[in-house]
Amino acid sequence: AFSPVWWAWLSITGTFLACTISVKFVGLFIFIYVGLRTISELWSILQDLSKPFMYTVHHFMARVVCLIILPAVLYTLFFYIHLCILNRSGNGDGFFSSGFQSQLRGNSLYNASMPRQVAYGAVVTLKNHRAY
Repeated sequence: AFSPVWWAWLSITGTFLACTISVKFVGLFIFIYVGLRTISELWSILQDLSKPFMYTVHHFMARVVCLIILPAVLYTLFFYIHLCILNRSGNGDGFFSSGFQSQLRGNSLYNASMPRQVAYGAVVTLKNHRAY
């Protein structure tokens, strides 16, 4: 434990956890599985009375950093990059709100002002995307 190889594997696991949940939310089940296995391992470390309590605390903190914080930061970074690069209008714009569409270059609503609240006498347009 706490060797460079151990840290590398723990960090790689955290990185791939972020990748699995970024691809599809089915990756959430992988995230839960790894979390349950981690709890099981921490419980067995805690039961070993020959080790000092701080050893368990160090294991806990290492796993928090590598298996919770690292995937959360990477997941947020993936979406930040995604939204910075993909800012042009496309054929799926109708799925998104008008406020989001106003941020897409090439969209008919690009840079349109979107009021936060509807005022009395305002013209309101309702749209339905699904055709039954």
